[in-house]
Amino acid sequence: MIRRSLASDVLLFTQHEHALLSGRLAERIDGRLIARPSPRTVEGISLHDCGWPLHDDHPTLNPHGQPLHVFETPVRLSTQVWTASAQRAAAKDRYAGLLVSLHVLNLSGLAAQSHQAAHETFEINKFQHQQIELQEQLRHALGLRIDRPLNRGLARPGTSPAEDALRFDYHLLRAMDQLSLALLCAEDLFASLEGIDSRPGGTPLSIRLQRLGPFRFRLNPWPFDDAILNFAVPGRRIPARTFHQTEDFRNTYENAPIDEFGVVAETSFELL
Repeated sequence: MIRRSLASDVLLFTQHEHALLSGRLAERIDGRLIARPSPRTVEGISLHDCGWPLHDDHPTLNPHGQPLHVFETPVRLSTQVWTASAQRAAAKDRYAGLLVSLHVLNLSGLAAQSHQAAHETFEINKFQHQQIELQEQLRHALGLRIDRPLNRGLARPGTSPAEDALRFDYHLLRAMDQLSLALLCAEDLFASLEGIDSRPGGTPLSIRLQRLGPFRFRLNPWPFDDAILNFAVPGRRIPARTFHQTEDFRNTYENAPIDEFGVVAETSFELL
């Protein structure tokens, strides 16, 4: 769940809604700067947090009595929702499942760098082994080779057209995930989106981000099909206060009406 302060309130967006926004962004790529993604890729991007309802349907509090923000998630919960995301995506489409598994595997690598406790390291290692096994199964089903060296599930650039396509799709998922997070979160998370391939096997790109205000960013260069993109994202608004009981928070959250919050991405130059 994403927690964002606004005046005397707290806005809460589920991780699955954030992921759906990522997919809506991917659908609007126009094919000029970045190759247009396939429907299967868009589905994988849209499903990359589909395991998060395990938590967000019954949200919890952090140690300070605030709604748990995604960046505060403990390892045991992270590995549960990551596992569910990959499994649920794979049940809908094997290729989407492979993309989501790549995503959560790479997230676990970042988590391993920040969590040093022995039990957390064990949980992450166990999770990573499970994802590698899942990826081998999905690769086999998709006709992708499993006898080549991989780095966190990805082959080196130029290994084959199929592997380059997978790299392109994964990097696009990561970029749309980061852009959606930037739009919804209050934190300054990313100055730019890095490592996006222009096409499978193409040159990596960098897209600069400039915050213009709450829920509004300017991008340069611009990869989308219109000069301004407007999206409505469902979320809930609750009073900003300390909760002493999880059930009190859940009742407040569940009784809060679902509102729609507008997010905007716009270009910084005139389209030709």
